[in-house]
Amino acid sequence: MDARKRLKEMLHNDETYFVPGIFDCIGALAAEKVGFAAALVSGNAVSASFAGLPDMGLLTMSEVTDVSGRIARSVKIPVIADADTGYGQPLNFMRTIQEFERGGVAGVHIEDQISPKKCAYYGGEHEVVTTEEYLCKLKAGLAARKSEDFCIIARTDALISYGMDEAVKRANLYLEAGADATFVVGCKTLDDIKTVAARVNGPVIININDESPLNQYSYEVFHELGIKMVLYPAVLRNLFLRQAVDTLTVLKDQGNTQEKLDRMATLAEFQEATHLKEYQDIEYKYAVEKGDS
Repeated sequence: MDARKRLKEMLHNDETYFVPGIFDCIGALAAEKVGFAAALVSGNAVSASFAGLPDMGLLTMSEVTDVSGRIARSVKIPVIADADTGYGQPLNFMRTIQEFERGGVAGVHIEDQISPKKCAYYGGEHEVVTTEEYLCKLKAGLAARKSEDFCIIARTDALISYGMDEAVKRANLYLEAGADATFVVGCKTLDDIKTVAARVNGPVIININDESPLNQYSYEVFHELGIKMVLYPAVLRNLFLRQAVDTLTVLKDQGNTQEKLDRMATLAEFQEATHLKEYQDIEYKYAVEKGDS
């Protein structure tokens, strides 16, 4: 089963999946190595790693599709990309879908914030477009797919500023329009998640900030509620920044990294992660033997 078919099946079976956020191929390889069934290209993390910018809609469609495609092609597990608000109006979103699909990702999520969007973790008001405007864009994206196995996840940010009723209403409208799943951003408590799960008529995806009280709950809790995916978009981004600063501080102050070696991958581990042996075998298989003319 290819990655797109696998993601489609994941969104409609009875399982619950934890999905880590990544921003490069190393993160994707790590997620695959430890056994995650899918990975999410976090827009927030890509904005920081690719351009050193905050998540405020500053990256272009071509930049995000390029990064996401390279990540998706580095692993066999399905990769979901963050398509922000679709990079324009319906016609623009149609091309966005085609570029993500051509790049090799298994699916995208598109949010209903106004443009330019901002990260849900930044605080303040989060304005959303009308449901009519979003549904026009969503339907255009669904029509633009070359394969129905390519998943389009409808994300709503309405809960943060407009409340639970509006978020649930939008989630159900988006599912009725043909979205493969709905991603409801802004749940702060387990009761919020219970309400969303009970009132939304289709596959529900939520996200968790590592510092949130929701981080204490395990697979069994979310599975019992019927949540389809639990995204941890910031986990590798936050880990990398802290570990990078700590380790580089040691190197700068002490002139070596001895006390940090137990926190680093070995050369052998890195080579295994990047499949060096497999590529060496291919290289040797097709190498010209010495003496051949």
